[in-house]
Amino acid sequence: MMKLIFTTCVMLSFAIGLQASPIKKLQISIDSQPITFTSTPIFKNGAWLVPLESFCKQLGLKVETPTGGDMAVICGGSEESELCVPLQFGKDAFNIDNVTYAKLESITGPFGFEIHKASETELEVIRSEQLAPKFTLPDLDDTPRHLQDFRGKKTLLYIWGSW
Repeated sequence: MMKLIFTTCVMLSFAIGLQASPIKKLQISIDSQPITFTSTPIFKNGAWLVPLESFCKQLGLKVETPTGGDMAVICGGSEESELCVPLQFGKDAFNIDNVTYAKLESITGPFGFEIHKASETELEVIRSEQLAPKFTLPDLDDTPRHLQDFRGKKTLLYIWGSW
């Protein structure tokens, strides 16, 4: 009887250890400012889906849904050349519980925003005009180093000239 109780306790503690930890909510910030959503973002098929209307509004983009309902169109950019990007329902956008969700990359990519992944649930959306220019310089061992490889890390650029 004692052996049965011990075995049951070991099996129970092993089963408790296998339980999945709860998934945290997605946290997105735009230019270091945290944003809030009207509906909770969803993780589906390996990609984050965000509520289209509220996310685009915070990026300064407009969403239009043409009649027919098989796509949504995101418009934005400068006033001189406004860019419009279609999102096909079922591929880049989805209607879930009467809310239109879209893949994060489908919204940010065409408009020049970059996504920096701080962790699995923390993302930073950066406007292209806020980014340092892309360049490569050699280090002391003459190994080429790209500035973008140091994103999210404290970096000191020491520039010296002999002129």
